[in-house]
Amino acid sequence: MKSGFDYNTFPYSFIHCLNEQCLRGKDCLRRQMGLHIPAERGSVTVVNPSGIAPTGENCRYFLSDQPQQYARGISHLLDRLPHNDAVSIKQQMVGYFGKTTYYRCYRKERLIKPCEQEYIRKIFRNRGLTEAPVFDEYVEYYNLDMDK
Repeated sequence: MKSGFDYNTFPYSFIHCLNEQCLRGKDCLRRQMGLHIPAERGSVTVVNPSGIAPTGENCRYFLSDQPQQYARGISHLLDRLPHNDAVSIKQQMVGYFGKTTYYRCYRKERLIKPCEQEYIRKIFRNRGLTEAPVFDEYVEYYNLDMDK
């Protein structure tokens, strides 16, 4: 887990793990969050212990505690591209994300996941563009998607 992480940046509904016997606990974000619950937090959501192996073997709730590189903002992503390429790429991105999510990404209201960044790079390559997409900024954050 990244040192100096801010517990309060995680969603209130984030599922914690309190399994002290788990062999994967030192690498699991849910377990680490369970160890860092602030005293002022009145309640948390936890994994049902009867639904997992005590050792954490093949735990479907496991999330890596290693942050990944997320992108924030696409406001200049298409600036240096030929007009036809920029229009086509924007249409494909709106089709992929949906209009609302596309504009939330554009306005830096939503982080762009590593798999979504790869999708955007693929669109650029499919258009024959050798220049890699450049996002407004990059931040480290944890992958909270169980389907990874």
